[in-house]
Amino acid sequence: MSSKVRKIGNSAGVILPKRVLAALGVSEGGAVEFVYEPGKVTIVPVKRRVREGWAEDFEALAKEGLSEEDREWLEADLTGETDDEALGPDWTDEEIAALEAALAKNEPKRL
Repeated sequence: MSSKVRKIGNSAGVILPKRVLAALGVSEGGAVEFVYEPGKVTIVPVKRRVREGWAEDFEALAKEGLSEEDREWLEADLTGETDDEALGPDWTDEEIAALEAALAKNEPKRL
């Protein structure tokens, strides 16, 4: 697949076809890095750092405020319920045991 260098404002650029973007795992507006080696330039997607953008997201959420449902969840007493109260009267002891076993299987392995 080939492309041409085109004038873009005071710079020059190469248009990346959709298939190339998809293969890189980058969408429009995504960050890429150029790696120069003699005779060639490689385009590499920039991996997002862990927790990058969290501060901005928290600010946006804080401005938005809590809904009444969010407030109820945050203020709920989570320590006083028995299994019957939390799950309802229709759950049998066997179903609760099966649920706990299934959840235990999905726990990450600790080294």
